[in-house]
Amino acid sequence: MPKIDLTKIHDKSYRLNTLYNIVDKSGNSILFKLNDVQQVVAKDPQRRKLILKARQLGMSTYAIIDLLDDVLFNRTYAGGIVSYSLEHAQHIYKRIIGHALESMDPYIKKRLGIVSQSAREITFSNGSFLRVDTSLRGGSYQSILVSEFGKTCARSPQKAEEVITGTLQTVGKTGRIVIESTGEGNEGYFAEMINNAVIRGDPESDVDYKLFFFPWMTEKAYRLDQKITYDVELTDYFDRIEKETDQKIDQQQRYWYAQQRQVLGEKVKQEFPSTVAEAFLSSSDAYYYAQYIEDSYQSNRCLHTSLYDALCPVYVAMDIGVNDLTVMIFFQVIHGEIRVIDYYEDKNKGVDFYAKFLLQDKKYFYNTIYLPHDSTQRSKIIVDNTYERDFRRLFAGVNTKFVVLNRADLNMGISHAKLKFERCVFAINRVKPLLDHLGKYRKKWHEPTGRYLDEPLHDIHSNHADAFRYMCQAVTKIETVSNMGGALEKHRKAVDMRRSTI
Repeated sequence: MPKIDLTKIHDKSYRLNTLYNIVDKSGNSILFKLNDVQQVVAKDPQRRKLILKARQLGMSTYAIIDLLDDVLFNRTYAGGIVSYSLEHAQHIYKRIIGHALESMDPYIKKRLGIVSQSAREITFSNGSFLRVDTSLRGGSYQSILVSEFGKTCARSPQKAEEVITGTLQTVGKTGRIVIESTGEGNEGYFAEMINNAVIRGDPESDVDYKLFFFPWMTEKAYRLDQKITYDVELTDYFDRIEKETDQKIDQQQRYWYAQQRQVLGEKVKQEFPSTVAEAFLSSSDAYYYAQYIEDSYQSNRCLHTSLYDALCPVYVAMDIGVNDLTVMIFFQVIHGEIRVIDYYEDKNKGVDFYAKFLLQDKKYFYNTIYLPHDSTQRSKIIVDNTYERDFRRLFAGVNTKFVVLNRADLNMGISHAKLKFERCVFAINRVKPLLDHLGKYRKKWHEPTGRYLDEPLHDIHSNHADAFRYMCQAVTKIETVSNMGGALEKHRKAVDMRRSTI
């Protein structure tokens, strides 16, 4: 610990680089000093800050030490730290805050003085206090740090909502809020806040959030001298990122990233993003289809041109909701391709409305409309009151067939849909909202065991995912009847031909 110069003690930058010890990756107690990216955030005067970062840049540690310093050197100052789990909150409280206080210069520590200390809160002799928890509601705080908010949004949407509606509301207009995290999928408040900050640009007022993004290339330690062999696809990736970011990626950085990719696979983009958009690619195990959607974009299967072939049959797969969302997917199966040409969603509408919509508003010639397994019974009392019967009646005189799909195991259906994804081509101008919902379809988070369950979370995105699953089930029926052998190979040839003409 360096000798303290009391004449500089009122300088926050001096205190941050002199007073606090942290525990490094090897378990050693070392003096905390602001690194380059930490200094960028520390020097900025904006009161609301969003920090999106790659792993191991020290942003979480900086934000915690910075808040602790505010509490220690301001009278009657209330500081709060919110984390995604109790275990992580305790780690912050004991490992970072506790160690910083215990290892502080004895003279400074005595002057500050701890008046009281509980399992989650410390009160100091200057009348200030610091609380660490999974949520803060009630009272008022001058400064709040929300740590790893992306994890909270991905794992527990209810907790995330509590942070937005409860915790952040405890801070007044002149208070400070820092929200930091890596990306954890493209769903939830954190992703939305980042997106809004990107669209808005520079903050227009003190209460707007300013975005600080630190890609992996900003960390000087992320370099490797050892040669790592990687494929041309990764070379193309580096070249594309250099153009997008106007930032050079030298050979040692490329070796380092290639080595990380060998370990993490596609999750490397979430843990060590190169761009803001890449941080939210949802490669987390929590998301069922996110990686498949990214692959669709990367392999030129999301097209802005029309995919509709008027000479080929059009099919519809529906997920029907009585008091819920109804989603329709319009598709064709041509040369092994599954062409998703259109989609529609609405809610609180009856069969009459949807039949009229299909016949008058969407003027396709439908070969078959596939209904979900539960469409055969709307009422537990009146057994013959069915969607299938109503649709057949309303489509009388039209040469359209109706097929009720068999009930299938949900997880098997999801696996089946993943296999079909490689053959899907999307008319992106019409179906982008559908893809956005599919990308946010995810597993339930089980807080007691700290893991994702093999069970989907039922929310608005699950309606779209169900319709997509029904579409894939319908494709199997269509190809079974048509005896379409080698469908995947036909699709690949079609994609190769399209690439040659783009």
